Amino acid sequence: MDRKFNLVKKGNTEALINFKLNNPFNEIPIDKFIRQYKISNFFKGSFFIKRLINKIFKYKINKQVIWTSNFWETVSVLKYKASITHNSNDLISFIEEVNKNYSNRRIKKIYSLKKIIKDNNNIEYPLFISGDCLNLINANVSNDSIYMLDGSRRIIAYLLNDISNINVYLLVKK
Repeated sequence: MDRKFNLVKKGNTEALINFKLNNPFNEIPIDKFIRQYKISNFFKGSFFIKRLINKIFKYKINKQVIWTSNFWETVSVLKYKASITHNSNDLISFIEEVNKNYSNRRIKKIYSLKKIIKDNNNIEYPLFISGDCLNLINANVSNDSIYMLDGSRRIIAYLLNDISNINVYLLVKK
C-alpha cells in the first residue's frame, strides 16, 4: 500500500508550490546519508540536520524539541520521485511571486541554481521530514504531514527551468 503524504504549507516556498510524492524507489542507509548529505553545499553531518529539524520546531510547529538518544536508529531515508508545480497561472506570475517573497540575495542564489540545473550539473536533492519522524521528538503533528528541511531554492530553480519531476529525500520513521 502506498502511503500518502501532505506538504505542510507553512513557509514562503511551500505556499508557492504544489508538491506530490510518488512511489519511493530507493532506501539510503541513515549513517551513509548523514555522512554524505550536504546542506547548502557545505555542511555535513547529524549536527546540521538536527539544526534544520530544530528550525521546523521553532518556526513551523512552535514546540520544544525533546531529542531522544536513539532518534537516528528509528529513522530511515527514502529517495522519492516527486512532482512539483507552481500555484501561479503562468511562469511570469510565478516569477513575480518569487521576486515579491524573497530577498535579492536569495533570488540571486535561486538564479545561480537555475543555471547549474540548466547546465545539467548535479545538485543535492531537497530534504523533507515526515510527521511521524517529528512525533518521535515531541511534535504532535499528523503522521502523514511532511516538512521541508532543505532545498527550497533548488525547488524554485527547478520550476524556473520548467522541470516538474525531481528526486527528493524523505526522512521517515522505520
